[in-house]
Amino acid sequence: MSESVKRVWVFAATGGIGAAFGKELSKRFAGCQLVGFARNPEKIDASVFQQSFAFDLAQPEQFLDVIKVASQLGAPDYVLIASGWLHDADTQPEKTYRALNAQHLQKSYQLNAIGPVMLVQAILQNFGVKTPMKIGVLSARLGSISDNKMGGWHAYRASKAALNMLLKNIAIELKMKRSPITVFAIQPGTTDTRLSKPFQKGLPPEQLQTVEFTAQKICDLFAEVKLAHSGQLIDFAGNIIEP
Repeated sequence: MSESVKRVWVFAATGGIGAAFGKELSKRFAGCQLVGFARNPEKIDASVFQQSFAFDLAQPEQFLDVIKVASQLGAPDYVLIASGWLHDADTQPEKTYRALNAQHLQKSYQLNAIGPVMLVQAILQNFGVKTPMKIGVLSARLGSISDNKMGGWHAYRASKAALNMLLKNIAIELKMKRSPITVFAIQPGTTDTRLSKPFQKGLPPEQLQTVEFTAQKICDLFAEVKLAHSGQLIDFAGNIIEP
């Protein structure tokens, strides 16, 4: 990495990928200030993140207040929004249209699309559009309509497709304003986290990534992505995924 990175914000810093991303950055950039955000900030690794803030993806009305406080530390060079929701104890991905459920759809859209995009909005509102930074948001290949050959997983697919579209719209507007901010969606690959755990059975070992590997690839991606990539969905290997 050749660019100077002095400050990084990580949302969902207690998740598998978010926590590993912080650790990888601490190895690559000595002296980089790492700021973590999580619903339970007391669980953020204080040996990695120098500052931590409470943040709930389901409460976008509080985002701007949190951002204003955190911004007193200075503007971030990188922002990773590492959140994502697929299932819980009561809800599993739908295999058929007959399993579609309004509450499931609403929760998926709130956590996978609305929350992350409202967070991007709050960051832009606070810092303006002339502060250089890179904002990466975890998305999924399943959010690509052209790549959908299997169907199913309706709420997750649709919410990630919505996220990709919203980020594209924001990127277009920023480009029109000649903004130096890069906003992009990240396909992290199938990673060994709570999100993928119930679906790992039968998966070839070479297709399941460790959180450390994924974090390394996302760090590489942040270093390599340019303004020309803004609005795109990019996989962990740096390949563009068509919408």
